[in-house]
Amino acid sequence: MAADFDETGRRQIGAVVGNAGTTEFTFILQQFQARVGDIVMLDMAVPDGAYRGQASIYVWARITDIRRFNPFFPFEAARELADEGIALEDTVLSDARDQLEAVCLILGATPENRFAALSPLTYPVKPASPVYRPPAAAVRELLVGGREHEVKAPLGSLIARSDVEVALSAPRLVSRHLAILAMTGGGKTVAARRIVRELIGHGYPLLILDPHGDYVGLVKCRELLRQEAPGCEIRLFFPDLLMQQAGGDLIEKIVGQMTDGLSEPQADYLRSAFAGLPANEGEPAIAYIERLFEWIVKELKDSDDHHRTPTMRAVGRSLGIVHDRLVRMRWTSETMRRSTKLGGLPFEPLPNPFTRPEDIVRPGQVSILYLGGYDHITQCSIAAITLETLFEFRANLTGRIAPFLTVIEEAHTFIPSAREGTQSAVSLPVVRRVITEGRKFGTGLMLISQRPSRLDETIVSQCNSFLILRLVNPRDQTFVRAVMENLTESDARMIPGFGPGQGIVSGQVVRFPLHIRVKMDEDLLAAEIGDEDFFAEAASWASGGDAATPEQGVAVAAENGQDARQTPAERIAGTMTDKLSAPQSASDRLLKALDGEDLNPLIEFLITEYGRSAGARKRAEGVMNLLQGASDADVCAQFGVQPGSLRGWVKWAVEAQRKIAAAK
Repeated sequence: MAADFDETGRRQIGAVVGNAGTTEFTFILQQFQARVGDIVMLDMAVPDGAYRGQASIYVWARITDIRRFNPFFPFEAARELADEGIALEDTVLSDARDQLEAVCLILGATPENRFAALSPLTYPVKPASPVYRPPAAAVRELLVGGREHEVKAPLGSLIARSDVEVALSAPRLVSRHLAILAMTGGGKTVAARRIVRELIGHGYPLLILDPHGDYVGLVKCRELLRQEAPGCEIRLFFPDLLMQQAGGDLIEKIVGQMTDGLSEPQADYLRSAFAGLPANEGEPAIAYIERLFEWIVKELKDSDDHHRTPTMRAVGRSLGIVHDRLVRMRWTSETMRRSTKLGGLPFEPLPNPFTRPEDIVRPGQVSILYLGGYDHITQCSIAAITLETLFEFRANLTGRIAPFLTVIEEAHTFIPSAREGTQSAVSLPVVRRVITEGRKFGTGLMLISQRPSRLDETIVSQCNSFLILRLVNPRDQTFVRAVMENLTESDARMIPGFGPGQGIVSGQVVRFPLHIRVKMDEDLLAAEIGDEDFFAEAASWASGGDAATPEQGVAVAAENGQDARQTPAERIAGTMTDKLSAPQSASDRLLKALDGEDLNPLIEFLITEYGRSAGARKRAEGVMNLLQGASDADVCAQFGVQPGSLRGWVKWAVEAQRKIAAAK
């Protein structure tokens, strides 16, 4: 039976046994008095500073493992019971004499009257010392540890002590970078929203790069958040690829990524076009490409250099392919924003970061940049331009914008590892610069990913704090071990066994690594865009549903000033007759199979697939990229699949389109 509380409010739960040192010890634990992750304490005497006497201290430790054994139930007895099929109750053996042996990692030592002053233990723990379960107030004082006056961001509670709140250091959070890593369903988005909510309450400027719409639903909770932070704004932006005056490199890079690339003469000619027709600051890339078309057409008409004509036409065709893909992606993005999931949300165009950065970053504002509908190459380009431009305003000390934190969801898209192929991630060097220099200029990062092993290790290792939730993939676990210097082996073994919202927080946002349970903000569940009733939606679809009509697709194209019956590449074909011939890629096969079909219902269907499962989401995203003309190599690299998988995706998409058409 547990001992009573002493005068300090603590309770004895065991005693130290065996060999004890300055880093760990073992104690015999009373039944049902502690769990793994619990913080315990004990009294001991150590030499004073002059070695003339003794000083009394408290030693603090965290339970990392608990083993259970019964010294009165030997192995031989167990084997005999199993061989003979005898029940334990039918013998004289006892199952009530088992003991618990708890292993503890020593966190440090404090004076008896000042728990905040934690220092390393330099004298070994004494065997037979009583071990106590400290009161919640003492543990809270230990966790805060001299940071009482810092702004805090409450995250949840200790896994083993629901009465002990765990709060992050908000100043260290926004300036020294945090990585949240967890498998799908591990609770990373819940944790990120918990942190975002706290920062909103403090009025700190936030920019969220949201590839899949995980955060756009926060706008539904605006009134609730304004009660906590009067005057806060939640703004939803959709992007446009914008040019800088010396932005020819952007077009050249996109051409290289979206086509088979340019030969040296073709690249030289494209650069001469940039020089002859420079881009305007903040001009949409699509508009600039269209101006380049006109310039090249005029050059073709006026040129007498027949040797140069094939080069000019090849460059024109490459620009046509890029233009076609960008328009398709813009149209897909618009269709997704008009979908049942997102329709009605107050989306607005992203303000030009070159000329209006203060409309993106300002105190009390959360700017959510929704990147849905764009392939990962274009997403990286948009993120790179936006983040780099805003960072420059801070680095140049212009005083134009306030310090801000950028939340990067699906971070493996923007900072892929070398084995994933970094040539298409133009955002990689930008994020690398921000994570290296951002602390000096008040531009912090919060990186979120469900596939840590696909992240750039150099960037992630420079995060000063980590929140690691459940991970079961061995490669991801190995990656976490490599980038987290203070992750113990016992903590690493716990990672695959965490439940949703459970994990380890470590680094400068806390005093020492803690096992935590993230608080679920149930009043923010309205922000869960993906929690629809898909059975009801499917039934509605079969009976007519509310899928976009062909007339709506024509209207979207008309709003963009396009002929809905003709792609940009086809319009250019009248002037540049020798189109590029390309092998039949998965995208080619898919578009050919769906030629003449109304794709709006299919896109609606793909969007609903996002919320069904991780595998369904990957397949739906892959098909969406193929519809936008992405190359086989890009899709395989982005989703980590073999080319054979793309053939299955194409077949599945064509069959889905046929079923949709039959239902209508």
